[in-house]
Amino acid sequence: MNYPNTSLFINGKWRPARSGKTIAVLNPATEEPIGTVAHAERADLDEALEAAAKGFKVWRAVSAFDRCKIMRKAAGLMRERADAIAPLLTMEQGKTLAEAKMETMASADIIEWFADEGLRVYGRLVPSRFNLAARRCKIAGQCDRPLAFLL
Repeated sequence: MNYPNTSLFINGKWRPARSGKTIAVLNPATEEPIGTVAHAERADLDEALEAAAKGFKVWRAVSAFDRCKIMRKAAGLMRERADAIAPLLTMEQGKTLAEAKMETMASADIIEWFADEGLRVYGRLVPSRFNLAARRCKIAGQCDRPLAFLL
């Protein structure tokens, strides 16, 4: 199996870094290069952030139910492709094949958990403990710490 050279995925397209720079991926057992990864620089990151902001405007309009279906499909694809993904992880990280496959399957489980968690939002907000401390000071009428510390 050959290790794929990896480009940047920005705005729905795979492309090299603008600078053309890459980083070698080394086999940890032999320290020999097995492939490359595109080396993103500031211009690439700025473009990715802009694309992400545009994508978020679309994603936030998708219902929680449809988001769940999309994320569950992604998890399913990871599981289907685990036998192809695991050897790549073994090549780049030196894990055993069994560990690499378990990691792939666990990653799919995490995606699926977050997909389902999105269905359980119910519009509730859980305040942070720092906001709670600020409210307690307000109720008590005084504070022994600066407000900025509590926020």
